[in-house]
Amino acid sequence: MLIGTDPHPPQPKDRVPLRTKITWGFGGLADNFMFNTLTALGTLVYVNHFGLSPALAGLALAFPRLIDAFTDPWIGNLSDNAKTRLGRRRPFMLFGVIACVVLLPLLWTVPMVETAQNPWYSNIPFLYVCFIGSMLAIAYTLFVVPYTALGYELTPDYDERTRTLVWRMYIGLAGSLSAAWLFRLASEDTWFPNLGVGAFWVTVGVSIVVLVAGLIPVIGCRENLEIERQEPIKLIPAIRYSMTNKPFLILFFCYAVIIMALFSAQGIAPLLLQHYVFEGSAVAVGNFSGIVGTMAVALSYFSMFLIGWISMKTNKRAAMIVGLLFILAGTFINYFAIDPRWPWMLYVAAFVSFLGMQGCWLMISSMVADVCDDDELNSDRRREGMFSAAIGFALKAGQAVTFGIGGYLATAAGFDSATVAEFGLAADVAVRMKALLIGFQALALILAIFLMTYYPITREQSEETRRKLEERGRQAWAIKNGDQV
Repeated sequence: MLIGTDPHPPQPKDRVPLRTKITWGFGGLADNFMFNTLTALGTLVYVNHFGLSPALAGLALAFPRLIDAFTDPWIGNLSDNAKTRLGRRRPFMLFGVIACVVLLPLLWTVPMVETAQNPWYSNIPFLYVCFIGSMLAIAYTLFVVPYTALGYELTPDYDERTRTLVWRMYIGLAGSLSAAWLFRLASEDTWFPNLGVGAFWVTVGVSIVVLVAGLIPVIGCRENLEIERQEPIKLIPAIRYSMTNKPFLILFFCYAVIIMALFSAQGIAPLLLQHYVFEGSAVAVGNFSGIVGTMAVALSYFSMFLIGWISMKTNKRAAMIVGLLFILAGTFINYFAIDPRWPWMLYVAAFVSFLGMQGCWLMISSMVADVCDDDELNSDRRREGMFSAAIGFALKAGQAVTFGIGGYLATAAGFDSATVAEFGLAADVAVRMKALLIGFQALALILAIFLMTYYPITREQSEETRRKLEERGRQAWAIKNGDQV
């Protein structure tokens, strides 16, 4: 339950049993490990053990993300149109989780050949990682897009959706915390002869968790088979209809802008932390990252309670804006916190940002479910899979773009790795890097807040949409019953 007394209790028929919430929520644990394992281990294992250059390792990690982004709409539309006795979503989820379990350990069976420093087109390890990573990305999409869509379908109630979808985060955040320690486990030389072997066996353990957590919603959740009777729709019209839905279009661009704001830090913030704030100490950066990561998980639970409570007292748009304001405030604090004189301020900035961050992700998920009702009112179709896929596309495409943005910002500010290695990071370069990073993030977050003020689905509108859909359903039933008579 979210904070406080529920001012808008759901009707008994719309209430999702706790068992169903938990059962569906376990898929979030599988999702976190599927998504984060390659990110947590990839660069360091491929560079330090398999001998890829940092540039090729980065490209090998980015390529599957792009594949993942562009397969999302295809898989989403397939699951919307599927008609099986197991439902529209669960057959895809079953195949996806099994494929991920098989593929995850194969990431670390890279052929050890003497082509590691060759150009990409003749670099066997690089091509192998791209191939296995791409197969894993497709398998991940097969699971996560239908899984997300299944969550949207569990209840039509405005607030019960938030109370249900939050269980994905309650349980899944354990995966985020664990993923931060995967490299530490894989590099334990008293257990494993080398980093490659360590990554393989650690990932075997991850695969067991993925299998169990991923099968729980496949086996334990049920779908509304009545929805399957709708006529199928081809991919291109489905994309066109989704991207002409005004509420979703606002939500899509707002989400993409937030992703670009937050993930742009990945290409520049670690350089500032190590070479400016912590004066070249990789150990200090590692300690800071571990502490902040643990703090992020703890505060994420509070953020979901806080922003969820604001949502129930007001509406999801207002709650989303409050969450974004917390992130924006933390971003401004970071301008002063990124300084070797008072590194403790970094924790203050992180604390403020984390108060809003996870709550924003929760609101986006819940608002997409409301958009599905709005879309059904206009199109007479349930297309949770396509909307889930479009949000997934925004996430992965936004990540790919921001990898480049972060690197460009560092280069534009004058960062040169050879100069830094020999002389350290000059103060004027650090100030320019900091200004570009904070300025880009702040402008993007302000744009996201501005876009969110135009999001039109309020509590009252959502309830009216639901009333119209129920009336339409009663009329359809009456016509069908009359035909039978």
